[in-house]
Amino acid sequence: MVQLTEQIIKGKTKLDKLEEVKNLNLWGQDLDDCAVLAKLPNLEVLSLSVNRLASLKDFRHCAKLQELYLRKNDVKDLHEIQHLAGLQHLRVLWLSDNPCADHPNYKQFVARTLPQLHKLDNDDIGSMYQGAATPPGSEVLGCWAPRT
Repeated sequence: MVQLTEQIIKGKTKLDKLEEVKNLNLWGQDLDDCAVLAKLPNLEVLSLSVNRLASLKDFRHCAKLQELYLRKNDVKDLHEIQHLAGLQHLRVLWLSDNPCADHPNYKQFVARTLPQLHKLDNDDIGSMYQGAATPPGSEVLGCWAPRT
């Protein structure tokens, strides 16, 4: 288990305060725990490609995040995308080469769950998948059921 720590972030960015971090690239660090991201409220661009991340829950705290690069991680469950739904500034998301990206309706589900996105992987997201009347992505996965 390799955990992202404050020391790793400060060493990489050369900043003393985590609140000052806006851009972070930790490509290929074998990371599988990023809970410390909750301490990066001003983060705008994050690259964690080629790591071992299985969940997207820790990204929900990065309210100013605009670009998130997570290629070649271990995100299996497509529903992990829902952790990013509150990130209103998120415009670019790269999840290719994760197991969840192999789902036949992956792009439609992401586009409906994250209507603020402009780019998913290497594709521009248009209005063709957005504006769903049913809960985001639920009919795409064939599992729509009214919430009680």
